[in-house]
Amino acid sequence: MALPIPTTLDEITADWLTSALRQSEVISEKTTVLARTVEVLGVGEGFAAELARMHLSYKNGSGPATVIAKIPTSVEDNRNGSELLGVYERELRIYERILGEIEVSTPRLYYGDIEVNPDAASQLERIRKMERLPIWLLRLILWFLIRFNKGKTFPSVLIMEDLSPAEAGDQVQGCDLDRAGEALEAVALLHAATWGDRCPQERYWLVSSAVAPRLFHAGALGARRGFLKNFGRLLSDHTRELYESTRTDNIERTIRLHREVPQCMLHGDFRLDNMFFARDGGFRALIDWQLSSFGPAVSDIAYFICGSIDPGVSEAEIDALLARYHRALESAGVSDYPLEDLHAHYTEQLLLLLARMASVDLLDLGDQDGRGADLVSVWIERLDARMARASSGR
Repeated sequence: MALPIPTTLDEITADWLTSALRQSEVISEKTTVLARTVEVLGVGEGFAAELARMHLSYKNGSGPATVIAKIPTSVEDNRNGSELLGVYERELRIYERILGEIEVSTPRLYYGDIEVNPDAASQLERIRKMERLPIWLLRLILWFLIRFNKGKTFPSVLIMEDLSPAEAGDQVQGCDLDRAGEALEAVALLHAATWGDRCPQERYWLVSSAVAPRLFHAGALGARRGFLKNFGRLLSDHTRELYESTRTDNIERTIRLHREVPQCMLHGDFRLDNMFFARDGGFRALIDWQLSSFGPAVSDIAYFICGSIDPGVSEAEIDALLARYHRALESAGVSDYPLEDLHAHYTEQLLLLLARMASVDLLDLGDQDGRGADLVSVWIERLDARMARASSGR
């Protein structure tokens, strides 16, 4: 019997968990979740979802002492944008159909369900048709959809393995070079397992990161004024100059990177908040697959470095990280991607990131003094530091 899909964390009751965990054979038919207590997680860390650790007790058997529950965010603007991007179905399908087939460490999915948007399968074709529209009209359409799209929302839920006592990364705090290297070696396994001909086939819920370069460019342009108003103080003069240059050449840069570079599956939100590390050292697991796509591997690499590495780290040390990633990629079987190509594509990707960073202004970051605002501020400061490489042509 199909279970109702909870729309709040409070609706994930002990009775509901009993049925869900029995259906997925995590607990036996005789075992009952007797009680659960809720520990809300990730306040200010994620923009598309609400998370909680649920502490469980059982009758007539045993099961996981804790589980992680994930449902869509209740923040309206963020929920609307996430629904438009199809992030909730994407994550569930990736857990169900892809992650079990490739070498990447992730939490076990105990139970997942979603009310599927009946228009989701046709949305990809609509997006491709929108690509033909002029940029000014795309900007207007996006602004309207994000601000005034008050249509039906589609509930979803994931119940997952709790990775504790492993420690979650902290993007605001950042990480040292050893931990950064461990993360890059881990994502190299994902990239290598799906490299080139092994890349997953397109589905409506998993598409190329270049499926709509004009649409993404329009979104970034539409957010430009607010971005500069709210975060422009964090940009150096040379980064501002580079930012202005991306207004005209970013679409071609996106197309070029996807045409010239071997494609693979991307995590899409490869940053410290979505990683776990063992307490005694070493990478443990990667979470949150809502923004996954396929495209050039350097997209994940540049995104991580610009979001996690202290501004004081030298470009020589960044080169050492790129070399460490490249060695891991080759060790996993990739032989058609020279290190010098990785360097060149990384520099190109920096400029793409700079242009698209403006899109953070479309998000509801919560309180001005909260973690969401802090996260974006340190991200921009770290990105600004890496722009010296792009401006020097390295």
